[in-house]
Amino acid sequence: MAPEANSFSVVAPYYDELMRPVPYPMWVGYYLLLLSHQGVRPKRILDLCCGTGTMCELMVAEDFQMAGVDLSAPMIEAARRKAGKKKLKIRYEVGDASTFDMGETYEAVYSFFDSLNNITDPERFRMAIERAYAHVEPGGSFIFDLNTAYAFEAQLFDQENLRKTSKLRYKWVGDWNPETQLIQVSMKFWYGGAEFDEIHVQRAYDHAQVIEMLEDCGFEQIRAYHSYTLNPPRYKSDRIHYTAIKPADPRTG
Repeated sequence: MAPEANSFSVVAPYYDELMRPVPYPMWVGYYLLLLSHQGVRPKRILDLCCGTGTMCELMVAEDFQMAGVDLSAPMIEAARRKAGKKKLKIRYEVGDASTFDMGETYEAVYSFFDSLNNITDPERFRMAIERAYAHVEPGGSFIFDLNTAYAFEAQLFDQENLRKTSKLRYKWVGDWNPETQLIQVSMKFWYGGAEFDEIHVQRAYDHAQVIEMLEDCGFEQIRAYHSYTLNPPRYKSDRIHYTAIKPADPRTG
């Protein structure tokens, strides 16, 4: 079983509370900006590593037809429950990013919130790109973001919120290994009277290697941005957004 299979399991019921500070509307706006720069106007979109579906719901509010896939069954259960309460027609499936098969294609696929960093095996990371390629229609868009080695070196994963007024309190400590390019984040949470732990592992992928993998999988018009901007990545970019297009006349075989 992949290491990431054990992540986002115990924390799943509290994930939305944990992500409450995330400016989701800003992420939606930035995604729409990147699509505009690609010249792609999708209607049907797949959220790869969709979590509990918050981004999908906001995209539905923007009049997109959404589907989501995630490795964590508890997260997908939460996403389906939320969509059901709001009577939103969103297809959610449990699936590994490197092997999933939705049985249909989409005009765009995205994967956000450094989800693909959780794939720690470079070959499986390549497979995830291949699966994204297989699910994008010709002329369609693939956009994703990655944490960089700089983010791990700068200890940006060392975070805590121990305020007594917070529903969910937590303390995270990252252990970065520059030789393996892996960071192990030990996470301790407190919610009400409960205390629980999770360990997440992420890999930093070399920028040139990511570009090469995208090209090898058949993507074209590949661009990279210092996240939340239209500027190129720089040495101290802690997150990079990548955009790519599946050619209108894709390779076969």
